[in-house]
Amino acid sequence: MTTDPPVVEFDHLSPRYAADPHEVNRSLRARCPVAWTEAHDGFWVTSAYAETFAAGRDAATFSSRKGRHGGLDHTGVVIPAEPTLGLLPVEVDPPELRAYRRVMNPAFTPKAVAELVPDFERLAAWCVDRVIETGEIDFVEDLASPVPAMVTLLIVGLPLEDWERYARAFHGLVAHAPGTPGHDEALALIHAIAAAVGDEIADRRENPRDDLLTLLTQADIDGRGLTDDEVASIVTTTLGGGIDTTTALIASALVHLDQHPELRARLADDETYMSAFCEEMLRYTSPVQGFARTVTADTELGGCPLRRGDRIFLSWAAANHDPEVFERPEEVVPDRSPNRHTGFGVGQHRCIGANLARAEFAVVVREVLRRMPDYRLADGAERYSNIGTVNGWHRLPARFTPGRPVGSRS
Repeated sequence: MTTDPPVVEFDHLSPRYAADPHEVNRSLRARCPVAWTEAHDGFWVTSAYAETFAAGRDAATFSSRKGRHGGLDHTGVVIPAEPTLGLLPVEVDPPELRAYRRVMNPAFTPKAVAELVPDFERLAAWCVDRVIETGEIDFVEDLASPVPAMVTLLIVGLPLEDWERYARAFHGLVAHAPGTPGHDEALALIHAIAAAVGDEIADRRENPRDDLLTLLTQADIDGRGLTDDEVASIVTTTLGGGIDTTTALIASALVHLDQHPELRARLADDETYMSAFCEEMLRYTSPVQGFARTVTADTELGGCPLRRGDRIFLSWAAANHDPEVFERPEEVVPDRSPNRHTGFGVGQHRCIGANLARAEFAVVVREVLRRMPDYRLADGAERYSNIGTVNGWHRLPARFTPGRPVGSRS
């Protein structure tokens, strides 16, 4: 039976949410699995696993599109809407979604990622070499940010030496709330990057290489090639999805390992344990907190009446702490099994880079455990003040016993 839904004070971009998202989500779940908030012109928010999972798998009713479609204005996957960025293929629905992903898939298969792991290891070693003799590191600025940035550029086919520019842009876009100077600066930088990507697109059409840009520029979808705008949008989405989200995952894991030396020792002794630990950090921290949808038809979710045109925020973070699905949800259980987390989303929009993120996580954490096993976090750690999209860190300084550079690995 449909009942009047509770109206709650919920704003995923607020300092209150950033300070303790688990408590905010727990409070929401205790009241209603789906609730209405007046923030950002009003939207629904899910807080229970079942409702989040169901909506995430129903792309027909809960649309990711941006733009006019079926007589309805769609505003994409973020709240508030970002009108100047188009995010393909995230902001389309099937069947177009499947067509775009078929083109992209070869770059992200388990086999393709496995073949690149030696490159990931060289990049991680290079980053550690730069600081290993000092005994000091900022895990975000010196390791967890540069490695995912360079790996993503490697896969896309962009110059690795530009990693700092790309990392700064996409880091700033999610670290600062819309409308703030930091967010505006990052957005301007991303538009400048898009212009540079345009030159690379033109080059790949004439000079194919072994990279994602070539896959996109040489693709055939239903008898046509992708336009330059489509390729640029896919590249922008790939950069955004590949750079700061994995940074957040790695940083949060290193924080947890600092607080639990017995787990650090276990991981160092048994690398097969790494996979389960990665999945649990994805569940517990939810690097991507959630995505929005546009309701395309009157429906009901969690006993609440949703109307055509409504906006709804599907909270992966809240779903990942639902006690109906996860025993002891507020604890990190490193060997949790099963672990049906929503850290990569659900449904056909599930993150295409999941294999890549897992591989990067394992490479970077192994490098830390191997070369700075006694690290301890120092004063100055700083989380994002806004975690509406990514649950990340600005800074994460640490100290360790100095070591020696290893140089390039063959």
